[in-house]
Amino acid sequence: MSNSHPANNLHVCLFLTVTTIALLTPSTKAQTAPAPTAIHDLKTTPAFDVVSIRTSKDTRIQMFGTLADEYRARNVPLGITVAQAYFPMAQASRERIQGAPSWVWNENYDFEGKVNPADMPEWDRQRSHFNGVLQNRMLQAMLQAALADRCKLLVHHIPTMVPGYALVVGKHGPNWKNLKETVPGETIPSIAQEIAEGGALVPIMPGAEQPIVGYFHTSMASLAGKMSAIMVIEDRTGLKGKYDFSLLRLQDERDPAIMWDWSSLGLKLIPIKVPSEILVIDHIEKPTPN
Repeated sequence: MSNSHPANNLHVCLFLTVTTIALLTPSTKAQTAPAPTAIHDLKTTPAFDVVSIRTSKDTRIQMFGTLADEYRARNVPLGITVAQAYFPMAQASRERIQGAPSWVWNENYDFEGKVNPADMPEWDRQRSHFNGVLQNRMLQAMLQAALADRCKLLVHHIPTMVPGYALVVGKHGPNWKNLKETVPGETIPSIAQEIAEGGALVPIMPGAEQPIVGYFHTSMASLAGKMSAIMVIEDRTGLKGKYDFSLLRLQDERDPAIMWDWSSLGLKLIPIKVPSEILVIDHIEKPTPN
């Protein structure tokens, strides 16, 4: 867990996934945009059963993320929770949140949202499929509702473009020796972790001779989504099947284009611009007492 302030450090700890949220760049002046909006009808929108937001008294531990039956952010700026509520992790950044008063980034809070037992099946499903591109829509709706209720948050959105990658087939086509079509009914290792669209992966194991991730029943769209925790990757391979393959980690760089051995699959990443949004905060108040 990091002991530094999330708003001044690229590395923020999630309970389930260590990822990056770029929170360094100061916000710029908001542009003209449609009227602000808050969360829609709270009676029909998923909402936490219980919400607690308190000024943090912890000066050491900082973390945020989902647990089995709750979302928790401890000793982090409320801006982190706003980013979680409106952006996929790969696109969340302080630069894309404008109009926030200074306390949103300079004061730390403990936020806990408990999930209603009746909502647990859907919570579990979305939590298991969440990655950098495929937002946990239920979590985001719950966070938006909580922020609207407790902080009177009003926002509007401005379309923008951000750097990303396209996953494409290389010059010589897919390497079918290493990119094998999934065989129906084949056995997946018991230690495999579920990912989107019915795929699974075996992570790099401690003590392994090579840093290799094994994928099973995995579509290219699911692979692109899984790899988008750092930067958005769009699937433009045109490959529609599901495949079994392995990916070798070449180095510990955070740039996915050079981090993984895409060429072994006959694939590559090319830089592109991808659609995103700027979130403009029109109104926000410090959280009401619990």
